Amino acid sequence: MAKLTLNGVEIEAPAGTPLVEVIKQNGVWISNLCYIDGLAPYAGCRTCLVEIEGARGLQLSCTSRVADGMVVNTETPEVKNMRQSILAIINANHPDRCLTCHRRVKCMPGDICLRDDVVTHRCVTCSKNYRCELQSTNELLDMGFENVEPWASEARSWYQFEQPDPDRANPFFEFDPQMCIICTRCVRACDEIRHTGAITLSNKGFTSVIAFGAGGAIHESNCDFCGACIDVCPTATLMEKPNKWVGRTEDWTSTTCNSCSVGCTISIGTRSGRTVIVKPDQVNPVSADQICVRGRFHYDAVPDKKRLQRHLVRRGPKGAPQLPAHWGELVAYGTEQLKGVIERHGAHAVAVLGSPFNTNEENYLAQKLAREVIGTPHVDFSQAAPDRAAMKAVAAAFGTEALPADMLHLRTADVVVVIASDLESSHNVAALRIKDAVAGHPAAPRAGRLLLVSPLYGEMADFAEPYGGVWLRPRPGDAPALVDALAQRASGETAALPDVAEGDPGRALALLEEAKDAGKRVYIVYAPDPGDPQAAGDGARAAANLAIALRGDKAAESLIVLPAEANVYGARDMGVDPEFGPGRTPLAEPGMTFGQMVDAAAAGTLKAMIVVGDNPLMFAPCTARVRAALESLDVLIVIDSLLTDTAKAAHVVLADVPSYAKTGTYTNGERRVNRLHAALGALGDARPALLALTDLANAVGGVDTWAYAHPDAVTDEIAANVAGYERFRSSFAFWGKARAAGVPSRAERQPVAAAPAPPAAGELLLTAGRTLYTSLDGAALHLPDADKLHREECVELHPADAASLRVSDGDEVTLVSDHGELTLRCQVSARVQEGVAFVPSYYDGGAVNALLPPGGGPVAVKVKVAQPA
Repeated sequence: MAKLTLNGVEIEAPAGTPLVEVIKQNGVWISNLCYIDGLAPYAGCRTCLVEIEGARGLQLSCTSRVADGMVVNTETPEVKNMRQSILAIINANHPDRCLTCHRRVKCMPGDICLRDDVVTHRCVTCSKNYRCELQSTNELLDMGFENVEPWASEARSWYQFEQPDPDRANPFFEFDPQMCIICTRCVRACDEIRHTGAITLSNKGFTSVIAFGAGGAIHESNCDFCGACIDVCPTATLMEKPNKWVGRTEDWTSTTCNSCSVGCTISIGTRSGRTVIVKPDQVNPVSADQICVRGRFHYDAVPDKKRLQRHLVRRGPKGAPQLPAHWGELVAYGTEQLKGVIERHGAHAVAVLGSPFNTNEENYLAQKLAREVIGTPHVDFSQAAPDRAAMKAVAAAFGTEALPADMLHLRTADVVVVIASDLESSHNVAALRIKDAVAGHPAAPRAGRLLLVSPLYGEMADFAEPYGGVWLRPRPGDAPALVDALAQRASGETAALPDVAEGDPGRALALLEEAKDAGKRVYIVYAPDPGDPQAAGDGARAAANLAIALRGDKAAESLIVLPAEANVYGARDMGVDPEFGPGRTPLAEPGMTFGQMVDAAAAGTLKAMIVVGDNPLMFAPCTARVRAALESLDVLIVIDSLLTDTAKAAHVVLADVPSYAKTGTYTNGERRVNRLHAALGALGDARPALLALTDLANAVGGVDTWAYAHPDAVTDEIAANVAGYERFRSSFAFWGKARAAGVPSRAERQPVAAAPAPPAAGELLLTAGRTLYTSLDGAALHLPDADKLHREECVELHPADAASLRVSDGDEVTLVSDHGELTLRCQVSARVQEGVAFVPSYYDGGAVNALLPPGGGPVAVKVKVAQPA
């Protein structure tokens, strides 16, 4: 540590730290309009000047490094005057009249500027008024109070030139280049933090401008709308479009995103009781100051008026309308119907579904209601089969499904093996940390290489070959066999490698041989696709085998298995599983899986179901079969914040609050426990699911069976009863790792099934997966803007297949399987391989599931093309 004096106060800081960061960390304000903490200095704005004793002239604090004995002054008259002079030059090419006016606070947006008849745009007409860094810099440097004008040699140029038009052509960003001060923060954030490179500094000299892509609209570039550029922009150049005029918040609440299993922490800004802006919250050290387009912009995918605000009941035969009902009346009616089923058919005629979108507290009470109050062992969730298969494979290999691997170290890995269809889309921030390892990051200079095993082209492929790694592109379904063969070869065994469409398996083996070095930090990241339990299990076995081949007994420390949805592991840990109770304790009497529940309902032995936050008609394969099973039930009770297809089939619908109105916890893909804090209140008559579960339990089991006054009471009960969650009481730190009851006890290789046979001639292999832009809530309601960019409302076909079918972009096609058919438009794309059709799994409320067989898995489809009239 170096000792230095800052404005007369002696402080300590690590030697070599950028001086500007130390100044800010010690509570001293300093202007720094182009600097981004953690990145190399750009030294473009030059407003961070300070006086350093012994140095010649004033120095830039962004380029100066802390040294022992340094004496720094930030508030001398000379420093202030020079900063004002520099800021005056910046103001000269910006609408500055308010910035240098002492009476700005007295003006209203409709007032005419009394200082200049050429003034049009100014602070009081700007959407970023009072939340603009340039504006606050002017105020703190007394530019208005001291009426600091541009230097005599620097003409005020902004009002004298025609300004370019803003870009408002996409639903997420507004780009207004007339407000830009060319600080290049956005360029460097996009390039050095996000590794996207969608923004550049175009032209030179006075004509320099910020441009997206080749200078066109934002949505025509490779921008993925993460919003990192907005976070660092010091002016109104880059703004969130949905909240441009309402982004000034009254409250901020820290919570956790529910868009995937990475578990990014976010801050929700609210105003008048509704969300107006979402920013990253650095509580989660993995996501830190980054989130993706889903976390930042999907908060308004469903307007309040389309959320459930009233409880509904259907009395009478199938087809009778659902009518509003009061809470007490509805709970009493639902309980009466449920008790009737139990009296006539027994408790085993009832099943309960939890959800990977529920909090741990909600899932814990859902399984407790089933097992302790109703007395049924049938507890599951509709999309559990692939995750259950993957976790069984992991447990067979290591003796536990709770792996100790930590995503925090991904960015410093030497070798990363990614086995996923499109990790960039399904788990965006996890992919970002892998990019950090490969392309470099200020916190982790580039050293790593990537072995990507993916049948689908995604952005991760651009970080393999160009950086010394390898992209192996197997046929869909061949990845487990390929990875297992690589594991055998890395172990010195003989194994035939399946053919790949692209990539050099020899180079991949050479990279894996390097990864066996004990001094290398190696991670295998596996993200199973939804809808295929067999492939998910085989993929997990293959990934575990590769980890064992590379790291031996320490393999569990190198393997990360990322489920698709936010709280899959939390649901399993809480006992939402037919074979395990809370803490993954084996049950003496296992229950039915969801697939078995559907069979039982069709056979007439399952009579009632309580669905807590789940939507089987969106997530379960073979939609027609699931719909028939739900419609055959005597009683279907749904607790949800949306009137989903499943809720529409229910006899009783209890309106829940949305996820950002909930308090509780999630367990993410590396089994870290994240806190959720309610940022919103309930809409209309809606009540939290915990209250619905409590009232149902008390009505079914007797008065005061449960007495949970607050979600924290359930959190404390979980800590007391669920192995691995002992330290996560309601007062626990925001971010921690939940350990299982045990630790990995072995590292045993498991057999992997052979690759499946290709489809017959004239058929395509149907694949599905998570995509980046489609909103879960919007898709559940079949909203036309569930994908606001309308990029994912299609089936992707290879150019060769499109040519043989004689279809072009935008043509309507119908996919036909033995289980159903789906009509949608076609997009011709080399992202998919020849002989393959890809449909986003969320499209139109999970419409692709209509084509899948009851147990999930690969399916061949025929493509019918509409004939021209």
